[in-house]
Amino acid sequence: DYRREHTATIENHEAFNAFFTPRNADDPEIHGGFAISPWCGEAACEAEIKEALAVTIRCLPLKEESMDAPAASNGCVRCGKPATARAVFAKAY
Repeated sequence: DYRREHTATIENHEAFNAFFTPRNADDPEIHGGFAISPWCGEAACEAEIKEALAVTIRCLPLKEESMDAPAASNGCVRCGKPATARAVFAKAY
């Protein structure tokens, strides 16, 4: 139940950044959530996400969620290129 309550499907760059950006920069809260998002598969995008938000890929689900029209059309949450997979992103503490 906890995992399900703290997991969000996020399809675009702006929502992804908002999900992982602390509300209070002076006293950032601990963010215990997971984002399942489209990813282009490029290491450079993962590195840029890690640098900007301290977020990394936790896993690539074995049973791929559908990459059909809505998700695939949005593209990678970092670069916007066509997504090749969905990745589970989270912060490490």
